[in-house]
Amino acid sequence: MIPPQHIVEIYEDDEFLTDAVAGFIKVGLRLNEPVIIIATASHSKNFRNVLTPDEFASENLTFLDAAALLSDLMVDDWPNQSKFTQVLGNRIHKASQKGRVRVFGEMEAVLWAEGQYQAAVRLERLWNTEQTIRPFTLLHAYPRAAFTSTEDLQSLLAVYGAHTHVHHQKTGTPPPRSGYLIAALSSLPSSLWSDVATYCMLLE
Repeated sequence: MIPPQHIVEIYEDDEFLTDAVAGFIKVGLRLNEPVIIIATASHSKNFRNVLTPDEFASENLTFLDAAALLSDLMVDDWPNQSKFTQVLGNRIHKASQKGRVRVFGEMEAVLWAEGQYQAAVRLERLWNTEQTIRPFTLLHAYPRAAFTSTEDLQSLLAVYGAHTHVHHQKTGTPPPRSGYLIAALSSLPSSLWSDVATYCMLLE
């Protein structure tokens, strides 16, 4: 059995993201895998535009709105585990009866853009818990521009640590698990490097 994969794409521009997610969708459909896309309205439009009519009409492909889905999962501005299971866990379980499921999501990026850093981390961890129940392939994406010197550094590193693979549009993919700190440093503005180093010293 293929182990669960939880991949994050740190992207510089929407064109790159569109190509990456389109490839993710197309591979899944070729393998006859159920594909669930949880995206913002603008990104969903971009993804649909690069699919063929047959791909878009596939019964294995489902589009969900990230903002609307978030509203179903949040209780007092916090991702609720029981609602996550009810809304997403059950959907993934049903889809998995057709084969291994692959999911693209950017609800976490929506939370991050709103400054709800810890809520984004919480949602990442709920996904990881779900993957312990049934293996599936999960791709998340955050815009590089969202990582500024003002966010919660500990939450940022937790986002990196929540994934099995970290990919950067410019720097490529470091080895699974072992390259998180290198990946974090390569994507952060230089103004944060000293803070990262200080934080890591505290962990030792």
